[in-house]
Amino acid sequence: MQQKLIEQGVSHETQFMHQFFSEHQVTKITARDWDTAVSETTKAMKAGAEAIYQGRLQTTHYQGIPDLLMRREGKSKFGEWLYEPIDIKSSFDLKDEHKYQLTLYSLVLADMQGVEPPHAGIITAAGELAEFSVENFKEKFFDLLEKIERVISGEKPPLQLTIACKNSPWYDCCVAEAEATDDIALLYKVDKRALEALREFGVRTVEDARRIDPTAFGDRIPYLKQNGLERMKQQAESLKTGKILKRRDVTLPAAPYEIFFDIEGDPLCGVDYLFGVLISDRNSNLEEYRSFVAEQPGDEQQMWRQFVDWTTTLPSEYVVFHYAPYEQTRLQQFSKKYGAEMSDAERASVAKFQSRLFDLNDCAKENFIFPLYFYGLKQICKYLGFAWRNSKGSGVQSIFWFEEWLKTGDRALLNEVIGYNEDDVRATKFFRDWITTFSGHM
Repeated sequence: MQQKLIEQGVSHETQFMHQFFSEHQVTKITARDWDTAVSETTKAMKAGAEAIYQGRLQTTHYQGIPDLLMRREGKSKFGEWLYEPIDIKSSFDLKDEHKYQLTLYSLVLADMQGVEPPHAGIITAAGELAEFSVENFKEKFFDLLEKIERVISGEKPPLQLTIACKNSPWYDCCVAEAEATDDIALLYKVDKRALEALREFGVRTVEDARRIDPTAFGDRIPYLKQNGLERMKQQAESLKTGKILKRRDVTLPAAPYEIFFDIEGDPLCGVDYLFGVLISDRNSNLEEYRSFVAEQPGDEQQMWRQFVDWTTTLPSEYVVFHYAPYEQTRLQQFSKKYGAEMSDAERASVAKFQSRLFDLNDCAKENFIFPLYFYGLKQICKYLGFAWRNSKGSGVQSIFWFEEWLKTGDRALLNEVIGYNEDDVRATKFFRDWITTFSGHM
């Protein structure tokens, strides 16, 4: 999937530049030798080129290759114009990771042209320019740059584990080191700034955290008030004993008709391709899985129409369980995207469905302590004994299967997508059922 994301980015850039070259006067830097390429880039900027593709930027300590340097109105040492860096990304949104990269380009560019570009930006997957203020982002940039430079000079940064680390090739190494040293980085969802402060107070291991007095720190631990410190202490206790702890009694919404709901989406296509529901009707002892599938990206609206029609058939009383906020967010966006073509009755039906949503992820975080490093549905349910039929199953793998289905037309791949989604909603029910039966201790 990571390789496919890279390929998608390259393909997006190629397609965009093909169109861009036909509409603009573009100077392409072709020299392979770095110094020669820098010289060609500088020459093009001096000449006032409208756009420079694959320009090479260099100052004393830093260098970079923005996809585009675009001429803008303003003053620089080259004349009555200046350049700003633009990158071509397969993302639909401008993210901080893009801003860090572009801010570095902007500062190197400032050294070369004598003035800092006021803006930088990306061409999104939709082909639109999304810009930001370089000046407004510099504080965050320099904070990160200082840390990077300390690492380059030989300083080893303290351990930290986040869900994003799972995409890193060093993830397993970091976990192994944290486990070997019993590092407090193993504690679920403790902010890195809180970890830094805790270490300064001598709380460096999970065992240390297990023994703290949460009232002793006052407000001296950023992003961790007393309630958070108490939860952290319980998390340490759970990791050390291997026991699940219940923080408080749980009251779940109840209805004879229950729905377990999960949406699969593809950021590469910018579409959601599957709405899956597991229906549990206590009155009739019926349990049924149903999927609404967009077999092609262009079928998304048709899938939505089928889902909306289904919601109008639901009984007056029901509850919808899901895990994490994605479903709530996407339903809101779908209602906005296709709302103009819905009748008043259909809008009311979807609004009612949204009002019945209950997020079990919030329930897990607020009411239980698991001896786990992360509280994703798969981490929790696998720990509790639920098994996905395909061991490779994951949200990212589902996207990969869907992309391969679009490319090959192999229906077995689409069936894998549907089977994975069914397992997800069954896992959601499995977790709901576990909550209702777990006694634990507080």
